Amino acid sequence: MSTREGNIIKLEDLLNEAISRALKVIEEKNPMLEEKEEVAKKVGIGAVIFNDLANSRIKDEIFDWDAMLNFQGETGPYIQYIYVRTKSVIEKAGYVPELKDIDITKLEDNQSVETIKTIYNFENILKQVTNKNEPSILSRYLIQLSQNFSSFYTANKIITEEKELQDARLYLTYVVGTILKTGAELLGIQMPNRM
Repeated sequence: MSTREGNIIKLEDLLNEAISRALKVIEEKNPMLEEKEEVAKKVGIGAVIFNDLANSRIKDEIFDWDAMLNFQGETGPYIQYIYVRTKSVIEKAGYVPELKDIDITKLEDNQSVETIKTIYNFENILKQVTNKNEPSILSRYLIQLSQNFSSFYTANKIITEEKELQDARLYLTYVVGTILKTGAELLGIQMPNRM
């Protein structure tokens, strides 16, 4: 695309292409997924929005379909994928523990601590976004939180025999999912329930 050269693409066409490409990826990764079209719409449109808002307003935007729809990169679909993972863990456990029942001392491993630190910074991030009128700050924060949770998830068994440990890890998972959803919605991105 180049507006100087007269190469203009309508937004509707861009979004339809994003949805079509997202559907293709979903069909490859999870062909049995129900409501594929609805998920593809959220993922495709979310990818375009995130790609636009992830860059500082003073930088040029690089538009690359493969990078934008990557479920493992610094993208909207990656954030959506991590959110769906948090929901899946909560559904598997069958409950969200009460905050009053959480023993925070059970979360002393490095991955838990880093995730908690990132969670703690959410309010400050929202203030920065507002004060600087810069949504890329929130986009980068959501990537960081997703990466922290991914490390936490890889290093820790969340559903375990020890109830207090499970409750602490489940609550951390619940909070991450809540913040990812809230942050994404502030950017205008809808979160799918499954991917």
